[in-house]
Amino acid sequence: MTDFISRDVLLFRSAPNVPALENFLRRSYHSSTAVGDFVYIDGGEVLQLPTNNDNGDPTGKLVNVTLSIDMRTSWTNDTVSIRSIDKGAAPNLNKQILWPSTDNQTFFAFGGEQGHYDGLGPDPPDVSCWQFTADGDGGGLWDMFSPADDSVFHQLTRPDSASGATVGNTGFILKGVASARTSPETLYYSGRVPIPGIVSFNITSNLWQNDTMPQYIENLSAPEGLLASVDAFGTDGLLVTTGLALDADNPPSFNNITIYDPSDKSWHAQTATGQIPAARSLACTVSAKGDNGTYELFLYGGTGKIGINGNISLTQYIDFTALDEVYVLSLPAFAWFKADYPAQHPRIRHTCHSFGRQMLSIGGQDPTNEYNDTFTPDPFSQGLGIFDLTNLRWSDRYNADAEPYETPAVVKAWYAANGPSTRTWDSPVVQRLFSRNIGSSGAVGTASSSTSSEEPNSSTTGAIVGGVVGGTAALCLVAGLAWWLRRRKRRTTHGHHENPSQEQTQHQIHKDHLQSDVSAQEEPFDHEMPDDYRPYEMDGTHATAEMATAHSAAELYGGSPNAEMDASTQSSPRAR
Repeated sequence: MTDFISRDVLLFRSAPNVPALENFLRRSYHSSTAVGDFVYIDGGEVLQLPTNNDNGDPTGKLVNVTLSIDMRTSWTNDTVSIRSIDKGAAPNLNKQILWPSTDNQTFFAFGGEQGHYDGLGPDPPDVSCWQFTADGDGGGLWDMFSPADDSVFHQLTRPDSASGATVGNTGFILKGVASARTSPETLYYSGRVPIPGIVSFNITSNLWQNDTMPQYIENLSAPEGLLASVDAFGTDGLLVTTGLALDADNPPSFNNITIYDPSDKSWHAQTATGQIPAARSLACTVSAKGDNGTYELFLYGGTGKIGINGNISLTQYIDFTALDEVYVLSLPAFAWFKADYPAQHPRIRHTCHSFGRQMLSIGGQDPTNEYNDTFTPDPFSQGLGIFDLTNLRWSDRYNADAEPYETPAVVKAWYAANGPSTRTWDSPVVQRLFSRNIGSSGAVGTASSSTSSEEPNSSTTGAIVGGVVGGTAALCLVAGLAWWLRRRKRRTTHGHHENPSQEQTQHQIHKDHLQSDVSAQEEPFDHEMPDDYRPYEMDGTHATAEMATAHSAAELYGGSPNAEMDASTQSSPRAR
């Protein structure tokens, strides 16, 4: 490694982390999180027009401070104040995973890779976890956070391009890749190597785990689709992911929703319907609890390959229609909705966060100009855009006094017309995880039952028992007859669908893979009936009880890579 530092590198290092408004071009490869009343931005790179560069060429810089934005007061992206916080000994890395704690006082950083500016630079830092403790006024301090048990942590490989989310007080990382830029142990890697498993970090106990996942997902390269925490469903919240590709020849699919239940480490699948997004990656997502008991996930931006069936077309790519879009996935409808607004600002490698009814989008590159180093100025001043999650409209200003979030009208209309959830569940277990009922007002709420404080008399008890026994027998007869008729109908119609679309085929492959991988986790719905039987004749608002299951998750060794990917992906420093 040479000790020579070029003039350009010196300019990079001397450039400001927060450029003047007139000099700002782009911010990307950063990480961000919301803690308390502030948004914190860490790492990444900023592109700017420096005042001390004679020829006026754009200057790229690794951001070597942590930035914060006060969300207690209103601002526009022309007037916003961005504070710089010294990082001390904390490493400067791109694309880290940041996990906020539930006490809104601290967050943790793990993963990431070295940036591509600043010359050759030193070797990547050792694998470590760092904690930022906020001071409540937009500042704070970084400290290295040592694991309570080194046996798991020291086997982990630092992941780049991973998906992260927090359920309760546990942070999760789904997959990712390792390269020569991620850690000293992987310096010899010539390409980007997928990292297996799902890593979790319990913020309260400071314990790490590295668990398996279905082989279907293990076979994928790093999923850069949607990963979100959904705390309104399941026992203690769920992880929901989508936008996963079967292989390099198939685009990511958003009609396949994969669900992870941290309470028993089980994986499930559910089909989505509606205005399903074209395949894309490098998007950002936020979530919001609906005012009617629903839960909405918002997907913004991204890019994709051109010319693959199910992906964006060349026309869409040119006019941005598939690159500047916001989609809403509402649960438990499992239905997609597209926000209707003019396409103006496509972007990738950005982050976003929700504050009430407002989504803050931070930074991002122009996917139509990505390999020109994104020298085109960001249409958002300082790279900050505000999207109203209720009215589905963009703005250049943040309103600290905005009304609370309400589920968008188009989503409410779906529930009013279709009921409290999807009408077709892929499994009784998923139905139970997302069980809800609907009231007379049309609002969706948590399923509940009322009980009387008085003990029933003996005659009433006998009547209840007799009714239950008789009703159960009748339901069994009806269910058996329905299954026989359905099977007979399936035999007579077999072979009528010989040319399914690629999207249908890919979804069936997804379901087949996932169901076979988790078969050991779930008991069949009824041992006397086929595994794919679902009681369509019964009221879909009633959850189906799940039988007790046993689960044993084998731990993965994070230090050994899977088969290497093509090293040509690293031939250019901008190909990331």
